[in-house]
Amino acid sequence: MLNRAINHYNGALTTAYNRIATLEAEVTHLQGELTRLPGGNITSKTKVQELPTFTGSENKIHLHNWLSQIALYCSASGIITDNQKIMCALTRLHTPASTYMKSYYDKVQAGQGIGSWGDFAQELKNIYRQRDNKEGAKKKLMALWINKDLAKKNFVKYAEQYRTLTRIVNYSDEVYINKMKEVIPNKL
Repeated sequence: MLNRAINHYNGALTTAYNRIATLEAEVTHLQGELTRLPGGNITSKTKVQELPTFTGSENKIHLHNWLSQIALYCSASGIITDNQKIMCALTRLHTPASTYMKSYYDKVQAGQGIGSWGDFAQELKNIYRQRDNKEGAKKKLMALWINKDLAKKNFVKYAEQYRTLTRIVNYSDEVYINKMKEVIPNKL
């Protein structure tokens, strides 16, 4: 009886082994057939350049272009969920940009949900739009500080521009007063 059971299991194992070998041969054959189809090489992946890092306003790449690069990379790499996209982007953020997005790093570390890709991208856009506005306002304010002609010709217009820009740029009152003294004609 024992011999019969052993023979039965040996026969079943031999059949299973032969079936696995047949299936492996079929898979190899089908892979070969697929490589002959246009675009059918399943072993090659789309080659994507390494993702650039994003540090902020002083970066060589603008935020809009960086976000586009992240989206293309994710698409080509099969990264499809919002969580995966955000994680990919977080690995390519460096200081100071990574500092502004600290809440995302904290959520990842705590094992919490990190939200949607749209919210992540919008938060970065809001931060850098505001920073870019500040940088632009600083440049315009510096131009006003040396524009004595506008102050002489139309002081009200000069004052309006000055007031608008000072609300965006947060210098101390002393700086504003000293600069105004340099620009405003003595008779005023």
